[in-house]
Amino acid sequence: MSPKASSTLEKIEYGGEVPTSAPNAAPPVSAPPPTSNFGNPAPAGMFAFAGTMLLMALYNLGAGGVTVPNVLVGMLVFAGGIAQLLVAMWEFARGNTLFATCFTTFTTFWLSYAAVLIPGFGVMEAYAAVPEQIPRALGLYLFVWFITITMLIPSVIGKSHLFTVLLSVASLSVLMLSCGMYLSISVLSTIGNALLLVVCSLAYYIGLAGLLASDPGSVFTLPLF
Repeated sequence: MSPKASSTLEKIEYGGEVPTSAPNAAPPVSAPPPTSNFGNPAPAGMFAFAGTMLLMALYNLGAGGVTVPNVLVGMLVFAGGIAQLLVAMWEFARGNTLFATCFTTFTTFWLSYAAVLIPGFGVMEAYAAVPEQIPRALGLYLFVWFITITMLIPSVIGKSHLFTVLLSVASLSVLMLSCGMYLSISVLSTIGNALLLVVCSLAYYIGLAGLLASDPGSVFTLPLF
């Protein structure tokens, strides 16, 4: 065999690199990527999200004749706020930027809304001299969140049909609530809160489906579209 042919074979065998020593030595093997032992936190986040939104929708619809919704503050701070923030950080640690961003976004929504209801923040008290500005202030607040939630939708299109529908309905419901509040049209607010019930149902379903899929001992599973 000619020296030229031998050089060609060596290059094919060693991926184009001519060995400098030990021609029969195996090429170096890269270390396997690190594995994560974290469980799936998404079901906990979806349940916290659904429970907080359900209670808010029920209060807004006047369920049980309740007109003072301050019991909601506990849910806003601990379930919608702290629990979802922990889930978001957990998702960041798992490398799931999409879910981490979604949970962080809704965490800030719930906590900011809690600040509006908590007297210590003085938000509502600041309008004591101009109470007629409260509906428009809240309407603009909700409109900002409509835009923010809408920005999340393109990131889930094609990845999860259920999550796409959830965010789309949530965006529409917040828009209805914003318009109803700003224009003082109660029927729009009612439509918005009714849509929140749809969002809650989807969130509970996604949370349960994810929980069942994460547990190998589950007696049944639910499809995630």
